[in-house]
Amino acid sequence: MLNPVTEYDAAWKATLETFLQPCLSLAFPRLADQIDWSAPPRFLDTELQEIVRDSEGGPMRVDKLVEVQRKDGAKDVLLVHVEVQAQRDDQLPFRMFRYLCRILDRFGWMPTSVVILADANQRWRPKAYEFRGPASSLRFDYGICKLTDLDLEPWIKAGNPVARVIEAHRIAQGTGRNMRARRSGKLGLVRQLLESGMGELEVREVMRLIHWLLALPEEEELRLRKDVKQMEASMQTKRRSTYERIVWEEGLEAGREQGRAQGLEQGLERGLERGLERGLERGRHAAARDLLLDLVSDRFGPCGDAFRARVDAIQDEARLRALARSVFTMSTMAEFEARIGS
Repeated sequence: MLNPVTEYDAAWKATLETFLQPCLSLAFPRLADQIDWSAPPRFLDTELQEIVRDSEGGPMRVDKLVEVQRKDGAKDVLLVHVEVQAQRDDQLPFRMFRYLCRILDRFGWMPTSVVILADANQRWRPKAYEFRGPASSLRFDYGICKLTDLDLEPWIKAGNPVARVIEAHRIAQGTGRNMRARRSGKLGLVRQLLESGMGELEVREVMRLIHWLLALPEEEELRLRKDVKQMEASMQTKRRSTYERIVWEEGLEAGREQGRAQGLEQGLERGLERGLERGLERGRHAAARDLLLDLVSDRFGPCGDAFRARVDAIQDEARLRALARSVFTMSTMAEFEARIGS
């Protein structure tokens, strides 16, 4: 079982939202090849919440329903239901069948159902729901990917960011409550990321996910930051203080949720007073705008005045954050500008 401090749900939810294409390419390559990735995926979170009752949710599992375009030119969209399951649950086959029926009833067409089995039990591989009655029967097969089966090295060499997330997941499972071993494994992943050939944007996002999956008690976290600073000082890399920036942003977000006073106190305890105060002064909207501009600059190069003016005109913070997430799905600046125009 994963350590209780692990931000499992948040990490895998963000992984699917931010890295859907590399995630499906790694776990379900045949499915990924049938999707037209030039059309941004549409996450149906609200619709899924209507389908899945709150009482059916729980820790150690994440569901996503995504609308994507087919590559074969078919007019019908493709609904993909993805579940990530990190512990054994014998109700999984029936639950997948039940969701299939509810999605069919809600949208009028069948979804493609897949499950990422992220548990450590090699023998547990549920892949179908079967029913046999006196006069009727059925069998529902869904795709599965067992993370323990994956050889991550080729994917890491190819620059797939989800392979790094799975590495962190495995360390979280393997270290259990041994926080010293977890800190050592986390430091190794941070070093690999800083030395990798991945883009700055992807490095930051993967490091954030690693930070959630390999959460540490305060004492071990402070030791890790000290180790990261010493490591960065000896490295020939432009990616200095990347980890510290991620921690600052996490502290800022926690501070926003808990209120200004409490958030400021937490920031002071973490030694991130300057960054927290700066974020609070600028406000959520300005921070979202600056984040979007930073991500676009990292991926496509410096932003011109005309583009900055278009971004400044967006008053909806939620839209700014949605656009920031969509940067990963765009191939060119022109494509992204069209996205803003829509």
